[in-house]
Amino acid sequence: MEQELDILLGMLPFLIPLIILQLALMIVAIIDLVRREHVTGNNKVVWIIVIVLVNIIGPIIYLVAGRKESIDGSH
Repeated sequence: MEQELDILLGMLPFLIPLIILQLALMIVAIIDLVRREHVTGNNKVVWIIVIVLVNIIGPIIYLVAGRKESIDGSH
């Protein structure tokens, strides 16, 4: 048990920046999602689930693909 704790403490310098990055991406993506009227797929609930549950990649997927306006030009 003590050895596992030492391993975890040794990894903290690498984990903390990843956790901060994850939270920052999640916050930016959720704020952007809430402010937009239309998103790809027109389903904000699905995007919130992707942003929150798919860790670092979820917010990146939203910021790259989900922010596109609808093709028919309606806003």
